[in-house]
Amino acid sequence: MNHDISPAPRQEIAALLEAGLAHHRAGRLGDAQAFYARILELQHDQPAALHYFGVLALNQGDPEHAAQLMDRALAQAPGDAELLANRGVVAVRLGDHAAAAALQRKAIEIAPDFANAHNNLGNALMELGDLACAEQHYRRARSLDPHSAHFAFNLGRALEKAGRAPEAVAQYQDACALDSDDTQTLMHLGKLQRAATQHAQAAACFERIVQLEPENAIAHFELGYVYDAMHRYEEAIPHYRRAAALKPDAAGAVNNLAFALTALARYDEAEGNYRRALEMSPGLPEPQFQLGMLMLRRGEYDGGWPLFEHRKTTTTGKPNYRKLPCAEWQGEPLAGKRILIAREQGVGDQIQFVRYAGLLAKMGAQVDAWVAPELASLVATVPGVARVLDAAPGDEAISERYDYWCDVMSLPLKFPGRPIHAPVPYMHADATQAAAWRARVDALAGIASRRIGLVWAGNPQHLFDTFRSVPLTALLPLAALEGNAWFAIQKGPGAAQIADIAGRWTLHAVGDDLHDFASTAALIESLDLVITVDTSVAHLAGALGKPVWVLLAAQPDWRWGMGRVDSVWYPSARLFRQSTLGAWGSVVAGLQAAFAAEQAAAAASG
Repeated sequence: MNHDISPAPRQEIAALLEAGLAHHRAGRLGDAQAFYARILELQHDQPAALHYFGVLALNQGDPEHAAQLMDRALAQAPGDAELLANRGVVAVRLGDHAAAAALQRKAIEIAPDFANAHNNLGNALMELGDLACAEQHYRRARSLDPHSAHFAFNLGRALEKAGRAPEAVAQYQDACALDSDDTQTLMHLGKLQRAATQHAQAAACFERIVQLEPENAIAHFELGYVYDAMHRYEEAIPHYRRAAALKPDAAGAVNNLAFALTALARYDEAEGNYRRALEMSPGLPEPQFQLGMLMLRRGEYDGGWPLFEHRKTTTTGKPNYRKLPCAEWQGEPLAGKRILIAREQGVGDQIQFVRYAGLLAKMGAQVDAWVAPELASLVATVPGVARVLDAAPGDEAISERYDYWCDVMSLPLKFPGRPIHAPVPYMHADATQAAAWRARVDALAGIASRRIGLVWAGNPQHLFDTFRSVPLTALLPLAALEGNAWFAIQKGPGAAQIADIAGRWTLHAVGDDLHDFASTAALIESLDLVITVDTSVAHLAGALGKPVWVLLAAQPDWRWGMGRVDSVWYPSARLFRQSTLGAWGSVVAGLQAAFAAEQAAAAASG
């Protein structure tokens, strides 16, 4: 059968096709469809009309019909690269990524510089898991059309999936420069910048998405999360609330809302939201852990300690814990048994909770303690500790030596009631080291009547270090107090701040001579008072029974309780709390008042 048509209908078809494509490009899809239909009335297998009819079907969510139309077109025009590329897109919609890749390769064979085909082939290869080849074709598409934001975005996706985050960020930034309002690009870029702790840049991305898409629950959540990381809790709260309203089953948003409220010491509101998150997702470990700390802060130990166990199952905590190859102690009788106390978290935590060794020993157990190496010699002085391990024991050694093990911070759970189960002091400095330090301190102090140790900065990696640490210059008013010799126990990056007070405060820097906690303990024994922010030194001084004044943020760690000026853990401690988060003026004023009161009391008694 002859399918040729005469010149007149051919001219009419060309005119109809041009008109249909014009409507198609302008988004007048109904008009375009009418023109394509008219063409097919004149020539039922006209490939261009079949092709673009198929494109319309694909856009209308009918990839099966699109495939039928385009296959009819390909039967008439098997060498049409654009048709092959679009048929490949249809194959992707139908879930046949191998066929999609084959079709895009055919299109590229016919038109090697066809940028869309290279991009589409990259998409198919991404689905097939061939990231390296996908990257090659995305790069080719980008080189052919460097002004395409979409191509830059797709190359960024491939690089991100390959774990090459900095390169991915560069591509997403290029994409944003070409199209600043593409929310998909902004979301990917913002998440990578958040992961890289580039919080200000990430916030800008999420802020823009929220402007463009006010109903985007994920963007609200991410923006709240970044504000959290920047300690902008007041600003985070409405975005968490909005995310939870837009996605009522989002327990994570409600949990994070509770966390932000906790950071602002709005504990009652926080508790309500932690409980709401648990109603939504009863097994979620994060709100259980956070609620546990909130209850412990209030002194609600019976309810708090069991929930505190969920520190081991949170997303961030789980990788740090493992089951040891003997039974985990659940409170069984220990007479004649051997138990290993296992280290966890920071040195301060180990100092605080190793006190329970004495109770274990009274139950008849041989108690070994695995602790941080720098703490080993001091832990050997703790009543009840038979042996100290300063390195992780092998599984075989554990199974041979021990009947039970227990994480050090899980010990209070096994001894209900008040959290104090050790007389203070329960750690002791080496007498020889202490004598040597006393001689040195006396020489440096001269006629000063009181020797005071000072720590102003904690671990800069701590989530709340911004609030826990105090700039040394903020403590300068203490320099004017008479009769005191000051010793900087400070170690780490914070020690560099001593240069900031040069000539204004005589502060004897001895931190570099403190090589472990045993030497720090020996120094503390030679002092009359330690003033410190919430660091391991606070725990060490407390465990040694030395007077220690602890400087706390308005929302401090749970172990310091709520509102109190003393510590249930360390009888020798006195607590000075901020009244406003981040503002140390009231704390310094409290210290000055405490010194003045002591001087007045001394004068009255003298």
